[in-house]
Amino acid sequence: MGKKNRKCILYAIILGMLSFTMNAQEGLHFKKGVTKDKIRFKLTNNLITIPVKINDTELTFLVDTGVNSTIIFSLEQKDSVEFKNASKILIRGLGKGEPIEGIKSMHNRLEIGNAVNNDQTIYLVFDETMNLSPRMGFPVHGIIGYDFFKNFIAEVNYSRKVIKITSPETYKYKRCKKCFSTEIFLRNSKPYIKTILKQDKKDEELTLLVDSGSGAALWLFENVKDRIEIAERFFEDYLGRGLNGEIYGVRSKVKHFTLGNFDLKEVTASFPDSIYTRGVRIADRQGSIGGNLMKRFNMVIDYPNKKMTFKKNKYFSRPFNYNMSGLTIIHSGFDVVERRTGSVSDLRAFSLNFNARSHVEKSKNALYQLLYSLQPKFEIFEVRPDSPAALAGLQKGDVLIKVNNKPAKDYSLSALNDLFYSKEGKRIKMEIERNGVRIKYIFYLKKVI
Repeated sequence: MGKKNRKCILYAIILGMLSFTMNAQEGLHFKKGVTKDKIRFKLTNNLITIPVKINDTELTFLVDTGVNSTIIFSLEQKDSVEFKNASKILIRGLGKGEPIEGIKSMHNRLEIGNAVNNDQTIYLVFDETMNLSPRMGFPVHGIIGYDFFKNFIAEVNYSRKVIKITSPETYKYKRCKKCFSTEIFLRNSKPYIKTILKQDKKDEELTLLVDSGSGAALWLFENVKDRIEIAERFFEDYLGRGLNGEIYGVRSKVKHFTLGNFDLKEVTASFPDSIYTRGVRIADRQGSIGGNLMKRFNMVIDYPNKKMTFKKNKYFSRPFNYNMSGLTIIHSGFDVVERRTGSVSDLRAFSLNFNARSHVEKSKNALYQLLYSLQPKFEIFEVRPDSPAALAGLQKGDVLIKVNNKPAKDYSLSALNDLFYSKEGKRIKMEIERNGVRIKYIFYLKKVI
């Protein structure tokens, strides 16, 4: 798991560790005559995002089983959203800083597909450091967890990128010999399951939070009592930013991690320093499983019956790797690119299209159409010390022009990051711009552990 994914999505992890008091609400329910629905999602950096509506405004939310409230942290180009019955609150999360100010808004309308709630409580946390959009490559406005799952049985199909939600009264379980079903424990409206961590000395049963809002595979809290130990091979790393400051720890791997009859090998695991987990009841759990592990299964998440079912999918056998380049890439905005079409002899030959950002220019008795397009701009946000990219000379702030001879604008952010996990020894060619000068670099992917 790379730093980009770890860092980006730790924001959502930390928000999930907050404790909010929720009002008793009916919650999401189907519109009249509807008993099931399909929600298509994007899978980016091991994370699920879905379209939602808040007070009739379309937004994009991260689906995060690790949060017990609906939270908005960005409203890019969505100034028209109105929030009802708002009041200020103080929120404290991980990190060593002071609590930050947020807003609690009640009696809002929430819609997801054919499900609606007219009495939704929403928390707003407008802190630029919590904005996930630059690290996802597209606008992400908030996160939703318990409020989405609590009244439905949800089939999460990572292979097809679809979530099917069904009323508990009409859902029928199918026989599945290759599935693993387990009880989930809902504590503070968050799901926990029992798992097995196989270590050299002894197998340990762990209670882990199921946290789809984390792009990592595993988070484990080092604990002598529970014999959770860091492997001999590890590296110190910045794990992300919480609401109240930075979080540091180490990255390593565990040899075997077991879910029922499924054995996953060489699983990437993050171990936060204990000073940053003071707000977590370690007696109740020993860590969490995240998207890089969850995506290897198609799952049935059944909050009403407190049950979760796993069936391995096409991602199951893919190796667990950390980012082998050492680069954290972010989407840092857009460049406006101008393109002039060929000359035309008659103004009536075409019409103006302002939505496409075009206009007509007359030059030397010929007419031209100027077309303007917005092209994504990618920037190096962080370079891990002693990594292949760092040793090659790449620096924070470098703007990507080409990657492997392909214009950077032709990549999605997710596709760029996939390159850094692909295969050890793979050659990466980069052309970047630094202080107005273009420079070319070559480096080779190398496993960190």
